[in-house]
Amino acid sequence: MHGTWNRTDIGELGRRLQRAHGEVWLHQVKGDPYADLLRGHAEDPRPGEERIRALGPLWRSTTGAWVTADHRLAGELLGAGWPHRPLTDDEAHVPVDDAGLGGDAAHYERLRGHARDAVTPAAVRAVSERVVGALAADFDLVTDLAEAVPTDLLAATLGRAGADRRELARACTAAGVVLDGLLCPQRLDVTRRAVAAVGRLRELLTGPEAGLEAGLEARPGPGPHEAAVLLATAGVRTAASLIAGSVLAVVDHPEEWSRVAEDPGHAALVVAEVLRHDPPVRIHPAVALADVEFAGQRVRAGERVVVLVAAANRDPEAFDEPDRFVTGRPAEALVPALHHRVTLPFARAQAEAVLRALVAAGPRPRRSAGHLRSRRSPVTGHLLGCPLTTG
Repeated sequence: MHGTWNRTDIGELGRRLQRAHGEVWLHQVKGDPYADLLRGHAEDPRPGEERIRALGPLWRSTTGAWVTADHRLAGELLGAGWPHRPLTDDEAHVPVDDAGLGGDAAHYERLRGHARDAVTPAAVRAVSERVVGALAADFDLVTDLAEAVPTDLLAATLGRAGADRRELARACTAAGVVLDGLLCPQRLDVTRRAVAAVGRLRELLTGPEAGLEAGLEARPGPGPHEAAVLLATAGVRTAASLIAGSVLAVVDHPEEWSRVAEDPGHAALVVAEVLRHDPPVRIHPAVALADVEFAGQRVRAGERVVVLVAAANRDPEAFDEPDRFVTGRPAEALVPALHHRVTLPFARAQAEAVLRALVAAGPRPRRSAGHLRSRRSPVTGHLLGCPLTTG
């Protein structure tokens, strides 16, 4: 049932978040590297990820979760070949079901079809070119570009403009914390805003005025409005992170900018390497539905299994010089599953289109100041701001 979090007593919610935060802090103080990652305080989480890698292919944290940074095992765990499910409302720190994050693989495969029908390549290209074309000589990578493209694209897909578009954008921004809130308890005020935003997005996107059905092929199962809710709550944040990472890749590596200028198709290779080198989703949790064995360890039904996606994609057993940004690698990046089957294609198409539009518009931007990253953001590494200039 949708809306249960909106009816949660504020005092109860505050106690729940405070208790969860205290538990993570206690495990971190005792030296648990996974708990340290969950707190989301490190600007660079890679040292903590490497500590976990050194503990073996599958290690049990004192938090109770089984954790891996091993590329081979991560690939197995991110597949559909073992019995597992996403976190539930009771296990996470955000409204999982309301945000569209509680389905199984078959559910998201159906939603992926709806999203593909609704968000066309032509629309992605048009919105990306329009947003890039409106950039000033000095602009913020996050607010003026990375977040503007997915919210404008969603608004265009839904036929929203003006005040409706601004309300949609504000709600998407507030709701975007749900990905990090799956694992990391957020502040009470942030969580309350996210809960309200998720509820408002569901009203905006599933009501009779949403207008997403027109022209779409009828499909069995969940409708296109459910796909729209998922794209708004999790897809916008994922797309913004991937767009920002892709732009910084060509800003910080001039040779990649030149390659995209010579061949716009090279943008796809840049984004593919960003998915490995600086992925928009760094951690992916699941819960075992039956007793299973991985890497010689017995995982019991009901236990949490966590893939450190970013660390697995820097596994030196799978990638040469894993810390270097190198396009065209022979091995592809691992990507998380479940709801990401819908949100990552949405994000990837935009990141590629933005790179092509930005390079075509020229000149190459450069950093004009340091960036600012959000705390308590272990899953997405959410970038709050990054000033760029072409002047």
